[in-house]
Amino acid sequence: MNSPPLTRRFICHLVLLVLAGLLLQGCSAVRLSYDNADSLARWWLDPYLDMSPEQDSLARERLTRFHAWHRKTQLPDYVSLLRQGQKFVTGQPTAADALSLGDGIIRRSRTLAEQATPDIADFLLTLSAEQIERIAGRQAERNADYAKEAQLADGESGQRKARYKRLLERAEYWFDNFSDEQKAALRQLIDGQSAGSQFWYEERLRRQRDWLTLVRQVQSVRPPRERIIQMLRDYAARFDLPRDPARRVQAVDLRRASAEIAVAIHAMTTAAQRAHAEHKLDELIRDFAELSQEG
Repeated sequence: MNSPPLTRRFICHLVLLVLAGLLLQGCSAVRLSYDNADSLARWWLDPYLDMSPEQDSLARERLTRFHAWHRKTQLPDYVSLLRQGQKFVTGQPTAADALSLGDGIIRRSRTLAEQATPDIADFLLTLSAEQIERIAGRQAERNADYAKEAQLADGESGQRKARYKRLLERAEYWFDNFSDEQKAALRQLIDGQSAGSQFWYEERLRRQRDWLTLVRQVQSVRPPRERIIQMLRDYAARFDLPRDPARRVQAVDLRRASAEIAVAIHAMTTAAQRAHAEHKLDELIRDFAELSQEG
């Protein structure tokens, strides 16, 4: 429940337009935003790059093609993921069920990254040194925003407060308003765990460093296209979990703790709140099924 420009972030941004950001705008926004997802992705990319007309044309062409592939092949699969979510909401889920949902999202993001990798390789060959430094500067700005929102400077106590706010917003989006008793129970759950915010921030920085090393190497060495594709695949393979064994264990433990929180939140909801979540998922299933038939 917890991203670098162009590669995984470039791809994840498109799927997140469907699976996350759009959902928070309400189901009525899904159709309009998805139909314009390729244009929205270009709009999102430009502040990182200040694309030239030629780069914008290349991005437009490849995103249009990617979008068509995504609509035809991925949206029907997202329906199956949403149905898995319905079983979670209406049943008696375990932490293993929550982890399975998270793993399903990771697998789908890997599929997107692999599909787009050749196009990303072509785009990387167009980047200038100035654009790469612009990426680095933009990342630094976004990192400062992230650190502020996560209250990293306020220690574990502040980070728990930020996590409580974030999880409450998500819970109330799906399950509708929480009572004072439910809010107190959620706060108690969060206080019983490490926030993990500093760890995930460090992982964010690690991914960004790896990404900048990759794009700078492409810009300076100009390796063959097939070599760039392999570099991108290697980067994607180490994206989700740290290579360091001790940090990998910590990441797995934090994900397990988040899954346990998800199950605990579900357990404190009422039948009416679970019906509210089931209805939201029904609407999304309908929208995704219809969108997959259009184009």
